[in-house]
Amino acid sequence: MKTINHLPKIEWIDLKKFEDSRNAVLFTSPSAEKECETYLKGINFTRKIYIQTADKASVERLTKEQISADVGYAIGGGRVIDVAKFLAKEWGLEIICVPTIISSDAFLVDCTGLRENGCVTYIPSKKADRVLLDWKLLKKTPLKYHLSGCGDVLSIYTGVHDWQYANKQGIVSPDESYSQSVAVMAKGILEGLFSEAEEIRRGTRKGLETIITCLGMEVELCNFYGNSRPEEGGEHFFAYCIENRTKHFLHGEIVSLGVLITAFLQNSDWRKVKEFLDGVNLDYKPNVINKQIVHDTLQQMKNYVKKHKLPYSIYNEFNYEARKDAIDNFLDILKIKD
Repeated sequence: MKTINHLPKIEWIDLKKFEDSRNAVLFTSPSAEKECETYLKGINFTRKIYIQTADKASVERLTKEQISADVGYAIGGGRVIDVAKFLAKEWGLEIICVPTIISSDAFLVDCTGLRENGCVTYIPSKKADRVLLDWKLLKKTPLKYHLSGCGDVLSIYTGVHDWQYANKQGIVSPDESYSQSVAVMAKGILEGLFSEAEEIRRGTRKGLETIITCLGMEVELCNFYGNSRPEEGGEHFFAYCIENRTKHFLHGEIVSLGVLITAFLQNSDWRKVKEFLDGVNLDYKPNVINKQIVHDTLQQMKNYVKKHKLPYSIYNEFNYEARKDAIDNFLDILKIKD
């Protein structure tokens, strides 16, 4: 029997007028709390937990705390919301998510990405009971953080390719069979994102709503298909691997770099993605990234995806030495620093 999960209830509200008298635990970060403090006066917070890491061991230690509350509010970015959903499931709490940045699809899914042994593992958690969006709060956030939300839509470009490639190789699990109709719909969502590039670049409400809509449609499509195979491939695996070498990135920025590099290695047309990224000013070259880090990451990819038993992609048979010079030339095109 197949069960299809759906998106959480999403509401655009004026958070300053929102009230909840129940005993509530606040999941947040210091920066998010500072941004939101004037918006939260109607909520009866009796406990506060700062989410500082998505390290699995650290998060599991948090579950041992004694919580007495009726509801949890996850207020912040993707990491805060992701971990809060996991804790809410463990503690049997209703969870209401209030994103302050739209940097990933974390506020829409019913799983949590926790880091363990150098990789991200997705663990069933709890879908948000409600998602509250406040335009006045969201527009306070620098646009670069919202632009990061494009990453989990752009990943369709390379994710679909790897999904189809794995099926052609006959190396997929029973729940990963390639569906032409799902692939076409996924690509349509991506085209929808591309179509509003100017609004996204300008940081308008329409632009932000486009990112949120595309993320929602991507998540819902994966819900109907049964897993995230249509939108997650080598570009995400590259992101997981490179995070071991550097500090934490905005999810969508490093995934976007992964899309460009993976598309190049797939012999796909990466130019359309680059044109969009450059057009909306999404930073896919964080300051800590340089050529050597990218080369070192790609050199590890074949062993990395096998070690962590990630879904089959072009990286399973990737010959770094054969492509090394071409990769270096491509990094010059992307203007990745030495």
